[in-house]
Amino acid sequence: MSAQCSPQIGVLPASQEWVITGRPVEGQEPRSFPLTTLPFRVGRKSGLSLTLPRNTVSGLHAEFFEQNHALWIQDLSSTNGTFVNGDRLTSPRQLHDNDLVQFADTPFRLNRGESNHPSHTRSQNACDQALALVQMDRLFAGKGVIPHYQPIIDLRTNAVVAFEVLARSRLVGLETPEFMFNTAAHLGLTTALSEELRRVAIDECGRFDESPHLFLNTHPCEVQMQTLLESCETLRRMAPHQRITIEIHEAAITEVDEMTALQRGLDAINITLAFDDFGAGQARIVELAEVRPQYIKFDRSMIQNLQTADASRLRVVAGMVAMVNDLGIVPLAEGVETPEERDACVAAGFVLSQGFLHGKPMPAAHYLSPPRTI
Repeated sequence: MSAQCSPQIGVLPASQEWVITGRPVEGQEPRSFPLTTLPFRVGRKSGLSLTLPRNTVSGLHAEFFEQNHALWIQDLSSTNGTFVNGDRLTSPRQLHDNDLVQFADTPFRLNRGESNHPSHTRSQNACDQALALVQMDRLFAGKGVIPHYQPIIDLRTNAVVAFEVLARSRLVGLETPEFMFNTAAHLGLTTALSEELRRVAIDECGRFDESPHLFLNTHPCEVQMQTLLESCETLRRMAPHQRITIEIHEAAITEVDEMTALQRGLDAINITLAFDDFGAGQARIVELAEVRPQYIKFDRSMIQNLQTADASRLRVVAGMVAMVNDLGIVPLAEGVETPEERDACVAAGFVLSQGFLHGKPMPAAHYLSPPRTI
């Protein structure tokens, strides 16, 4: 207790009112708590300014207090710690607007003056953002990512020839790739997250009876091709015999020389390349011809309702597929959802197909053989 300050008792001026927003009870809607009377004590015990009924929170965990007309916080020798913006407190800390305050594993967002302008949406967003920031640490530190595998089908044989790996998470607030990457972008961890998702996918696929061919995504922010190549070299060292295809989004293809160098580097470590979402923006025909990836994934927008498309659209799609085939590149139709769309893709000349018709993204356990009975 020697590092603790003696809190001053009182009420901050109205112009300096503070509010913390979070979920005192997990699973419930976020709530806002104005820090109108100080000290404001937080813990598991009843009768405090804020009671958090969680086993990870100490009986008397932390307190907010006023000092020199500013808001401060100190930990009260709690077991699992009090954190400000991810840093564990070892001494009192002055607080600022939009700080993330965490009592053990329970995050709250601190804002100034929100009690005068209540907004449920703002409160919920603040809480969700705070939770996501805390959860991102857990994602990197533990097994928070659950790779899901979506089958890729050979249209000529209807056999599964590969899987695209799509990231999901068991962590609240980071369940989808959108939530993960939005939070990662806020923390400057987008590239690190993308690399982690690929690493976990390679590690997890060891559960399959036979090592599958994996299509692994990149993020458009991974524009430094040398850094991306080094990441792929790490994957190859992890799994020397794993069939791997790296997907590059069409929008990320800006420098043909860099992309060609990446292609050569991937060839050297026996990793193939796919251009993803082809046709969603500019159809980069010149780059396609010069780089020669092994696969082209045609965007869902070109596949949807292809069976009912007018003659001009059918000619355009079939012409692009023919061009890809002529270049020795395998065309893949993304987002195939109905037998009619599949048949139209066969007629247009597609070789591979992916979409809900063939299977939704599922955890590895879905594809494992059932245990043998004796």
